[in-house]
Amino acid sequence: MKSQNHRVAGRVAVIYAIVAGLWIIFSDKILLLFVQDSAAITDLQTAKGWFFVLSTAAMLFWLVARDLATIGRSEETLLERNEALTQANEELTAVEEELRQQFDQLCTSQGKIRRQNECLQTLRETAFALMHELDVDALLRLIVEKAAAIGESSHAYLYILTDDGQAMELRIVTGTAIREIGFRQKPDEGVVGKVWASGRPLVIQDYNHWPERLTTAGFDVIRTSTGFPLIAGKQVIGVFGVNYFDHRELDENERDLLGSFAELASIALVNARLHRSLREELAERRKVEASLQRQQARTQGILDAIPDLILRIGLDGILREQKTGIDMPTTVNFQENVGRHLRAFTPPHVEKQVVRCMRRAVATRATQQFDYAVTAADGTEYHREMRIVAVGDDEVIGIVRDITRRRQMEQELGQMALTDQATGLYNRAYFEAELQRLSDKRNLPVGVIVADIDGLKIINDSLGHETGDKLIVAAAAMVAACCGANDLVAHLGGGEFAVIMPGSDAAAVQAACEHLNRSVVDYRETSQMPLSLSVGMSIRTNGNDTLSDTFKAADRNMYREKLHSKQSGHSAIVTTLAQALEARDFVTDGHADRLQDLMERLALAAGLPSSDLPDLRLFGRFHDIGKVGIPDHILFKPGRLDEEEFAIMKRHCEIGYRIALASPELAPIADWILKHQEWWNGGGYPLGLAGEDIPLPCRMLAIVDAYDAMTNDRPYRRAMSHEQAVAELIRCAGSQFDARLVEQFVKIIHPEK
Repeated sequence: MKSQNHRVAGRVAVIYAIVAGLWIIFSDKILLLFVQDSAAITDLQTAKGWFFVLSTAAMLFWLVARDLATIGRSEETLLERNEALTQANEELTAVEEELRQQFDQLCTSQGKIRRQNECLQTLRETAFALMHELDVDALLRLIVEKAAAIGESSHAYLYILTDDGQAMELRIVTGTAIREIGFRQKPDEGVVGKVWASGRPLVIQDYNHWPERLTTAGFDVIRTSTGFPLIAGKQVIGVFGVNYFDHRELDENERDLLGSFAELASIALVNARLHRSLREELAERRKVEASLQRQQARTQGILDAIPDLILRIGLDGILREQKTGIDMPTTVNFQENVGRHLRAFTPPHVEKQVVRCMRRAVATRATQQFDYAVTAADGTEYHREMRIVAVGDDEVIGIVRDITRRRQMEQELGQMALTDQATGLYNRAYFEAELQRLSDKRNLPVGVIVADIDGLKIINDSLGHETGDKLIVAAAAMVAACCGANDLVAHLGGGEFAVIMPGSDAAAVQAACEHLNRSVVDYRETSQMPLSLSVGMSIRTNGNDTLSDTFKAADRNMYREKLHSKQSGHSAIVTTLAQALEARDFVTDGHADRLQDLMERLALAAGLPSSDLPDLRLFGRFHDIGKVGIPDHILFKPGRLDEEEFAIMKRHCEIGYRIALASPELAPIADWILKHQEWWNGGGYPLGLAGEDIPLPCRMLAIVDAYDAMTNDRPYRRAMSHEQAVAELIRCAGSQFDARLVEQFVKIIHPEK
């Protein structure tokens, strides 16, 4: 409007200027053209001026009026247009606001749609993952992770119903752990308990002000809490949910989305559990199948290894199947007779027994067993044992075992039960039974001889039980050799023997005893073994005495003989042992004689009375008697003995001690024999004695024996010179030897003296 007014004013001013200019220019020229009078010209000019004023005023009025009218009309038009525009603007503003609201709604809808699409995509991916995850533990963790992603929360949890169905147990949690794994909740307790009890989802927007919230430490940080049930059939098997540590409004879509996820998770969990159950069942079935296969293999292996013949026979007597026994001699080819009746290839007495046992096995369901014998074409007799077991109502399994060897062993064992294995003679049990059987008066007269090896314990202790056993066998052969074919010879145990001589009088029994004594003497002379027998005899001549009484009388006579010959017998044994020791080339070249002489000289130098000399000389000869019980490979080993060998060698002191105690002649020196290897400083054996605790004869022998051993050749070294031996004795004085005795011994053996 303002610009339009400016245009109108400008146009009027222009017109006025043009008209005024034209009037000024042409009015004076026209007046001068027609009027020459100056006064008239002045008046005319005044009139011209007023005319110009009036005409211009009229013209201006007309122009202004016209323009004002135009302007007025324009203003009205403009006002009308302005009003229309204002109205249109208001309408546009309203439309714009409406469009803005629609745009905002559209943006909100697009966000929701985008969120729903994202959630649906997540749900689809989750469903795919859930349906393909078959490991239960991994699936539970996946459910929690996906729930946290869908709910846009950093904290999610999963509870699983316990096996007893009494509680919900926390199994998986993400984010900040409010409770430790294994935490349990009961029905109607907290969000989890409420969801479990109702079976419906639960969303608590303001958890802090919820009356039934858990007051346990850790739950006070929760602002919004949710819980969704995992349902299998009609049972709630678990509860999962998401918690928010700041206030969060969950709309229906989010709740529906989590509810859909709960359904998928339930299905996946059921599938995973079913898969695990099937997998475990399949694994168990495979184990069972493998076990059955192993069992079948073992059974087949057992069947293949069983040496028995196995037959499958129908109740009709037809052989249906067979498995030939391993290395089992048979009189029939059973494979060729499969499908035939038993009577076609089985002896009649065996066939009848088999049929009878088959019927009894099927009727009673109990194993039937019987033995039988068959004869081969070459006349060999075989013994068989057959067991029959029912495997149904119409057939049985027959197991046939060869027991020929068992029958032979039973016969051998029967014989062994009556005889002594070491000697081959009858044993005590059989002998005592025969005493009762032969007590009949018809066997009169009956002689009984009892013999016993003298000093068997000494021999066992010194030479070993192997030597003692050899003497027992030798004595058994001598006792048996002095008796007749009808006589009963028995080994009663240890070194004791007994003979029953039916129909033999006193002369015959006495002759047998004398024959036995001669045999013993001959054996000692030829074998150099210390064998000595004490023999007793008795005769039963009437029926008043029992044969047991006769045996007791013979036994008493034997012991009386043993008492009479004990001293000489033991002495003979000891002498024989000493000879055995010398025969082993250990004490050759006059060793024993030199020791006796040196012992006597040292004893006199030490001031011992002459009455002690016989025992000292005996000690010098027999101090090593125990070495008869030491093996040759140790006794004559050229090198140093190892620890085990030396332990065996040290036993010779104890062996010699026991031998000496058994001999009246050696009993006085038995204690010296035991202690002759003791050292002055306590380093010897077997008792570790030291100093004056060692008997004087033992200290003397240690010096004498060492000197003689050093100055004579041994299997393991050459002899030393006199000076070297004396130097060694002096070096060991105070440790191995008594220093005072060494000093005296050195004086008596000095070459100049």
